[in-house]
Amino acid sequence: MPEEHEPMPSPAQQRLWFLQQLAPDSPQYNVFRGYELRGRLDVAALRRALGALADRHVALRMRFPADGGVARAVVSGRPFDVELPTTDLAGELGWEAAATEFARLWSSQPFDLARDDLIRAHLLRVTPELHVLLLCVHHIVIDGWSVPIIDEELGRLYEGRPLVEQSADYLDYARWQGELAGSPSAERVLAYWRRRLAGAPELVTLPADRQRPRIQDFRGGQLVKAMPVELIATLRSFATAHRVTPYTVAYAAFAVLLARYARATDLVIGVVVAGRSRPEFAGTVGFFVGTLPVRMDLSGDPSFAAVLAAAREELFDAYDNDLLPFDVLVDRLALRRDPSYTPLVQVIFQMLVTRAYGSETRWGDLGARLWGRDVTQPATRFDLEVHLLDQADDDMVMEVCFNADLFDEETVAGLAGDYVRLLRALCGDPDQPVSEAYTLLGGGEGQVRVSIRDEQGGSVPYGVPGEVWLDGTPTRLLGRMRAGGALEVLGRTDAELVVRGCRVPAELIEKALLDEPSIAAAEVSAGDEITARLTAVPGESRPTRGELRARLRRRLPGFLVPGSFVWNDEPSPEAPTLVLTASDVSDPNVPGPTQPDSNASGLDEPMVFFVVTEPPGDAS
Repeated sequence: MPEEHEPMPSPAQQRLWFLQQLAPDSPQYNVFRGYELRGRLDVAALRRALGALADRHVALRMRFPADGGVARAVVSGRPFDVELPTTDLAGELGWEAAATEFARLWSSQPFDLARDDLIRAHLLRVTPELHVLLLCVHHIVIDGWSVPIIDEELGRLYEGRPLVEQSADYLDYARWQGELAGSPSAERVLAYWRRRLAGAPELVTLPADRQRPRIQDFRGGQLVKAMPVELIATLRSFATAHRVTPYTVAYAAFAVLLARYARATDLVIGVVVAGRSRPEFAGTVGFFVGTLPVRMDLSGDPSFAAVLAAAREELFDAYDNDLLPFDVLVDRLALRRDPSYTPLVQVIFQMLVTRAYGSETRWGDLGARLWGRDVTQPATRFDLEVHLLDQADDDMVMEVCFNADLFDEETVAGLAGDYVRLLRALCGDPDQPVSEAYTLLGGGEGQVRVSIRDEQGGSVPYGVPGEVWLDGTPTRLLGRMRAGGALEVLGRTDAELVVRGCRVPAELIEKALLDEPSIAAAEVSAGDEITARLTAVPGESRPTRGELRARLRRRLPGFLVPGSFVWNDEPSPEAPTLVLTASDVSDPNVPGPTQPDSNASGLDEPMVFFVVTEPPGDAS
């Protein structure tokens, strides 16, 4: 049996090992690759090629048993044998469907990181001259950069062609990462991030379809959308004209969209870094990839040209400070951990040059076509990941991975469509304020779906998602909102209160107050909370503030009940109550939506506000 040895795993591997322990039976980190092979296949040569690939790349021979609750690495010696069982699909009329279903089930088998080989292979035989090779590798020993290395080297090894000897392997990288801890370079990088992320928002809150679970479980969904050919050409020519990369343009446009969806101007967006800044690792298979938290300031309604310039500088600075793995950075910055979301970064943007499914190369006498587009195991540790896959001059695909506990595919499809429209508009007129480009997101296909949220950023437990056309002056208000829950009040615009992005007419609350016989006039405003200034009817008995809140809860959703009441003839207001919580709304001693009475106004029914900028069908 080949000799084994035990190096230290890299910090990135330690982090992924820990995440896998949270769901040891989950296939969330299984990476699948398939090849359709046409021609007379030499199975023995293919088996030798797989073993030679693992011999060449030490990461593919690693396992990760635990030692006192901490990961350690074990590396199998050489030669390494990759088993290649075969399943015969001969006689299958629809072989592609059968192969896809087999591959989906096969690739979803979890790895035991302590005991299993972390590279698996299986061969499907359709005819003597048609086979499908299935590979599945755990993410702890491979990343996206590694996949095309495997594509190329596996074909060359099958042909028996020599490969250039490597000057470094993944163990060298792991040692280098370990030596970085506490080094002057690491401290310099840490000082940069401490300075750049000071006061950064902890969470980018996107409008979701469901309340965020208390513990993140990484259940993912996936949406693939082809980018329009004319937009790809526009993106490339615009980038050339402005002396930036297409990636920088695409990233800046995504930041503009995210600011609109999150209703925020201070954003932290994760970008993916290859982690191979040292050239000797360029051709090495392993888990190098990392995440950088790029902070964007979109305050003051800038032009897209200004956003683009800022994005260019932010990306340059971030990539210049990419030495520390993301989790090491989070630990060293002592950021608060919440099990419901990834710290610091919840949204990822990436642009990656990759081969298209169906593209073909030669493995000697074989035609090898990349296969398995429909074999997916969607999972994500983030709320949202947007990947632009640049496959050719006129072929680009947007792949969106999303947290399926938060979002429906329909919601994500709307975001993807908005991104395409916004990117086109921003490249068409980069000098216009971004607020003008936002008008494309109102009406028709440009609806932005939002959810009513509580003060922790989660959906109201009994809330119903609404659709809000966000731009311009609303011309009509439709629908209703479910009573119950609590929301943060962000501010007031003219006669409207802005509550988590939903514009609610102040007169709605004022009218409910005027239903009280003791109130002659009411004026509602919003700052950190909703405040009601009241004028009393002379001679009428005034309700206490507690009584007034209880009565309003029968007529209004809980989060629209003012937190502070001020009588005009009183010398000073009461101490404010910032936001009502869901428990306040459901207090059994207070009549409310769960205890309707004869005075209730029907607001115990599910209610959704729809704010519309123009009648449906008028937008193009």
